[in-house]
Amino acid sequence: MSGAQSDRGAARLVALLKDAGARARATRRPVLVSIAEPAPVVDPLGVLEALAREAAVDGVLAAQMAGSRMYWARPADGFALAGLGAVVTLTGTGADRFAEIDRAWAALRADAVVDDPSGGAAGVGPVLMGGFAFEPGGPRTRPWEGFPSALLTLPRLQIAVIAGDCWITTTLLVGADGRPDVDPTVLARLRSRALAGTVSDTRPPPGPTDATLAFTDARPADEWRALVGVATAAIGEGAMAKVVLARAVHASAARPLDAAAAVRHLRAAFPECRVFGCWRDDRAFVGASPELLVRLDGHDVRADSLAGSMGRGATPDEDAARAAQLLASAKDRAEHEIVREALCGGMAELCDDVGSAPEPSILTLPHVHHLHTPVRARLRPGGSLLRLVAELHPTPAVGGAPREVALRFIREHECLDRGWYAAPVGWLGGDRGEFAVALRSALVAGSEAWLFTGCGVVEDSSPQGEYDESLLKLRPMQLALAGSLATGDVAEPAEPARAAAGGDGAR
Repeated sequence: MSGAQSDRGAARLVALLKDAGARARATRRPVLVSIAEPAPVVDPLGVLEALAREAAVDGVLAAQMAGSRMYWARPADGFALAGLGAVVTLTGTGADRFAEIDRAWAALRADAVVDDPSGGAAGVGPVLMGGFAFEPGGPRTRPWEGFPSALLTLPRLQIAVIAGDCWITTTLLVGADGRPDVDPTVLARLRSRALAGTVSDTRPPPGPTDATLAFTDARPADEWRALVGVATAAIGEGAMAKVVLARAVHASAARPLDAAAAVRHLRAAFPECRVFGCWRDDRAFVGASPELLVRLDGHDVRADSLAGSMGRGATPDEDAARAAQLLASAKDRAEHEIVREALCGGMAELCDDVGSAPEPSILTLPHVHHLHTPVRARLRPGGSLLRLVAELHPTPAVGGAPREVALRFIREHECLDRGWYAAPVGWLGGDRGEFAVALRSALVAGSEAWLFTGCGVVEDSSPQGEYDESLLKLRPMQLALAGSLATGDVAEPAEPARAAAGGDGAR
């Protein structure tokens, strides 16, 4: 950003603050002030890393970033969004958590003073970033501290890269007394530091290449396979049509894991996925989800039916045969159809023109094929993205069907605190935004991590088959965490899971 552009931005901010101050004093309510500016293209993830390191030794930066950072990207689409700090943090709990945040967000936006010359581009202007827990009551165990039932933050600073263009948005909150919550000169400093051309040079030198990870199943493999048998028996007796059973694997290393490096690995290896990282103080929830829960663009709505999986083949011919086998599998097609019907039914509560392709296609990822059917619709007036999220979560792809019966089975038998795993994570702003189902993910804390995966169980599911499928789904995060410990970008470290001492999850 040139000096002239910076001066113009400062002058615009002064005018916005004056307008917001008058509005706040008149209404006796806080008023958001948000200003967006075009900027030189930077890597938003690199900015997050660099400013986090600077904040560790700079009290002013630390105060503005206050333990909250988030990264979101669709690499194949050239879209990335990073948020630093929190002007406002919105939380909620229980069945009404989505509606609570929706109402609070609408109230903040109603009086906001926004300068957005992008014309409403995705990720530009004030946005909320964050996620939700799988269960309405939220996580219950120590590893998930800092990740409550619902947590969406409005970043102090956000950087969006959209198909080669870069925008930086800064946001303040003007109190009812007309005073901003942060000195504008401090905000200007933060913005200039974020856009410094040397941020990519501040990464620390890589560590040793001989670091290894040890993986241990949180629940013994035999017990988990037995649980699949219990589920198939219940399904056979007519209790439900499908239930999704999750499992966790604990990872430990000799030195701290680099969550940002894991995210870099994920975005390089899985460009067609939604890649995310959500940092809360000393913990990070990271992943690369192949499953879009719901996306809103104006009134256009899209969701993904993603259910039914099979591992990749060792040769091109074997790979094609496996994809064809998946398409022809009655078991996987039935599981997939349950998800598609639920998505269409849920969207019909708030949308018109709900439709999907008559037949699923194959979504191919580096380690697995999935059955995939996009669902599209048009949002009715009065609807919102968070209302759609509330209607759809949890889909049968991560819960089961019927929903409440499957969820009760999970609560009674799974013995796992899913936390934010398999729950909505993403962002929203104005009439745009998207949430993915937080799959292929891990919670990272220091030198340990918890990796999560799940499998859809139907009547003819095989316990060993479902377990083998779970190993395939764990592989992306195992590789990403192993890559974060190695020198440079590691696309395929040599069987990191086999280095573990014991535990079937290490396979």
